Amino acid sequence: MINPLNKSQATTLSQAKNSHNSFQFLLKCLNIIGPIAGISLAVGSMILSILALAARSPQQLPITAIAKVGSKQIQLEVAQTPKHLALGLKYRKELPENRGMLFEIAKTQKVEFWMKDVQIPLDIIFLQNGVVKTVVKSAPPCSKEPCPFYHSAELVNRVLEIPAGSAVKLGIKSGTTVIITKKP
Repeated sequence: MINPLNKSQATTLSQAKNSHNSFQFLLKCLNIIGPIAGISLAVGSMILSILALAARSPQQLPITAIAKVGSKQIQLEVAQTPKHLALGLKYRKELPENRGMLFEIAKTQKVEFWMKDVQIPLDIIFLQNGVVKTVVKSAPPCSKEPCPFYHSAELVNRVLEIPAGSAVKLGIKSGTTVIITKKP
């Protein structure tokens, strides 16, 4: 003879069946969601890698100024916006001779530059109204922090970066006049 279940036992058995069905439903969902999540993770990682690479692209500004030192000329890209100033010559693999970047400082002040993520050595020339105040010769690239800071000894309103060794070749030193003219 079969012993009928009491109400409590019947409820427990029903809950166990529901729990088993819920677990099977969860497994089915994971079988569907798992591959989608994996693909999403892979695609998301690729997109982030592409964005990181794009963020590490060097900027190429147009030549919009010329610096004259004696009879010699340097073609200049001019960084004026906060974004251009911050990126500067980072990630460049080379900078041709007689080329450079001019940083226009909004307010005359003492400034600091560093070579974080710059891949080529540079001469850094700090100017006040066209007169050289400080020259940093052959500042080396820096790929990881801490990177040294290079600063002006006096108040300046412009900074010029040119290929390392150019300051010596051009005779640029403290007190040298550099005439900068903007192209129309």
